[in-house]
Amino acid sequence: MALKLAIVTPESAGVTVECEEAVVPSVNGEIGLLSQHIAMISAIQPGVLTVISGGKRDYYVVGTGFVEIDEDQVSILTSTFEAVEDIDVERAKKALDSATEKLNTLGPDEPGYVKAEQKAQRARARLDGIARIN
Repeated sequence: MALKLAIVTPESAGVTVECEEAVVPSVNGEIGLLSQHIAMISAIQPGVLTVISGGKRDYYVVGTGFVEIDEDQVSILTSTFEAVEDIDVERAKKALDSATEKLNTLGPDEPGYVKAEQKAQRARARLDGIARIN
């Protein structure tokens, strides 16, 4: 049986695909989801979502959010979503450098630290996604 995977962001209804397996970047590590999976909800962190269908792997970068699975239906509600093929590598490297530089000048309790950390996580996820297809 196939999984029905729906990905939704605040900006768009996202995409819906059928696949055999999805590997989601949860806050507790990667979770592999197959058909007939036990019902579950988990928080996700910025990272690479792997969608496996017909032996082919497609990679997407997701932001923070939640994943819910109930039997054959997987719903991912995420702040951001993009196909790895659409990522501008140089832009992601510059974003990581900029965020890292900012983090080096701020303490964890200072204004702007959390936002810089989120930007760094997003940039690292994008670069990790690129590395998986190269």
